[in-house]
Amino acid sequence: MTAADPQPDQRVPVIVVGGFLGAGKTTLVNHLIRSLPHRLGIIVNEFGAQGVDGALIERLQDDVTELTAGCLCCTGRDDLLRALVTIAMREQKPDAVVVELSGVADPTPVLTTLLERSVRAAFRVTTLVAVVDARHALQTLREHPEAARQLAYANVVVLNKTDQADPGLLEHASGVLRGVNPLAEIKRVERGQIDADALLARDDFDPRVLDGVDERAAHTPGLTSFTLRAGRPLDPYRWQRFMTDFLLSRPAEVLRAKGFLDLHGYPQRILFQAVRDLFTTDAWEEGNGHSELVVIGRGLDRAEFESAWEGCLIPDPAELIPD
Repeated sequence: MTAADPQPDQRVPVIVVGGFLGAGKTTLVNHLIRSLPHRLGIIVNEFGAQGVDGALIERLQDDVTELTAGCLCCTGRDDLLRALVTIAMREQKPDAVVVELSGVADPTPVLTTLLERSVRAAFRVTTLVAVVDARHALQTLREHPEAARQLAYANVVVLNKTDQADPGLLEHASGVLRGVNPLAEIKRVERGQIDADALLARDDFDPRVLDGVDERAAHTPGLTSFTLRAGRPLDPYRWQRFMTDFLLSRPAEVLRAKGFLDLHGYPQRILFQAVRDLFTTDAWEEGNGHSELVVIGRGLDRAEFESAWEGCLIPDPAELIPD
């Protein structure tokens, strides 16, 4: 290296991963963890006080930080700064940091935070990823301003779950996404299976895209999140009725539901995830009698949900003892 050659940038690269609720961000992050032979720092933000996504991120020793105090684009920006300071002070720094935004995060305030002088001394944003659910892309763009902003500033758009969308819908969605952001590279994938090495090598984020942008976060009106909890197992049949009546049959109101369920008679807790009218269940850890379900949506009556949820619990043995 001659005196005229530029010094290599020693700052830690930061990949920001956004995308609306249920698009598959955590699946993509786990794919990066499994695919890359690098030490990654992971910062996960959730909309709501009960963290679920952090538990779903594959373990990286102490390199996963879960932020549940609020959306990073609003009340959680100080938490993001503290998480970055903690990473910067580690003796062994990661090769890259992945910031997974909550599903309703407007990326512009977060990017502004990452571009503050104190942050830029140790970190540099290299690319912004927007993950899109191919099946719901058009409806999401119409109804949620966060999704439009997630797309507008993205360097790469990951059109995910392409196996769930028919070819005609997929082509139409791709055309709409190009119209929102003609400069972004669109990658069609299933289950977040993007080329991990190529993503890590990207260095195409231009801070000038934020010049003159209103930093105030844009959010869907009426969007709320609450957690339903139970201290004893759920009756499987009553839970199934609750799932059908209160979650799957209300795709316009219940946008996302996720949590861990302890069903009576099942040895393991169940990981339950729903995006509008589609759901998955997976056996998780050994049952402990406790359940937590995060519900995110618009215009939801929390008291109605809590009352129906209470009806799912098996009877308390103490209440069955005759006088």
